[in-house]
This record gives sequence, C-alpha cells and structure tokens, in this order.
Amino acid sequence: MTKPITLSLDQPINALTIGDLQAMITNIVRKVIREEITRDYYINEDGIKVFYEEEDIAPEYLAQLNRDYEDIVSGEMELIAGETVLEELRELELNVSG
Repeated sequence: MTKPITLSLDQPINALTIGDLQAMITNIVRKVIREEITRDYYINEDGIKVFYEEEDIAPEYLAQLNRDYEDIVSGEMELIAGETVLEELRELELNVSG
C-alpha cells in the first residue's frame, strides 16, 4: 500500500519526488479501476450504455422496450432510417451534420 501524499495547491511541482509522483499515479489508477469494477455498466464504442447484468436494467425501461417492440411487430409503430431523418431535417433547412 502506498503512503498518502498531502499537497497544497500552492506547492511547487518541483517539490515532489519521483516516489511521490509514482504514488499519486498509483492511487489515481486504483481509484479509476475501482470505479470501473463497481459500475454495473460500460459505454461501448458507439456510446451506448451496456449493462453487465440484465437485472441491472430498470424494470420500467425493459417494459417500455417491450411495448415498443410489440408496436413495431404489430405495425402500430414504424421504424425509420437515420439517413431519412437527416434528409427530412435538411429539407427543413436545419443545420445538421451526418
């Protein structure tokens, strides 16, 4: 275990030793790893929140997803491509990128 380092905001950086910096970096990395391990989800490369366990998903959210799916299957709701939405927004002269 590393020793705690106490620094003041007005302390010059050159007052730190290599050991102090190493201990600070070690503490920061451990904190980040702890936070990552304790979260019940991660953000994938597309920016979508992905839960590790299905039980971690709010029941209301799952119920809404099921209702949406049933509406799509029954034809009450229609899926539309993102490109179509962008084109319609551009036709309205809205500044959109994509």
